[in-house]
Amino acid sequence: MQITKVAFTPYPAKDAPKLIAFYRDVLGLRLSAAHPSVEDAQFAEFDIGNDMWFDLMPEKMLGRPAGSGSGIVFEVDDIDGMVEKIRPHVKALQPIADYPHCRMTWFEDPEGNNVSLHQMLE
Repeated sequence: MQITKVAFTPYPAKDAPKLIAFYRDVLGLRLSAAHPSVEDAQFAEFDIGNDMWFDLMPEKMLGRPAGSGSGIVFEVDDIDGMVEKIRPHVKALQPIADYPHCRMTWFEDPEGNNVSLHQMLE
């Protein structure tokens, strides 16, 4: 018996349609499903590739409030471009930090959940 993979990463949502728009339209994630519909969503699932999933779920289902999500780190191919794209839509955007093998930044989504962007250096 063993753990075989991370099934998904859930974030709490107070206003799921608003967060769907942010993650789909601003960050560019591919929306796989929204239940019961995008306009009335209580739950949404994004396919980020490589059999990895990012979900938005009602606060009650997760047992924690919107804004308490932390830990998701999205890999990007152009961190500078992505920062400029998201700047008007996020809160508490941190300057890009340069490390020997990568670059990272952190910010809060529209409901205050912590999100990170990461770019490997070649």
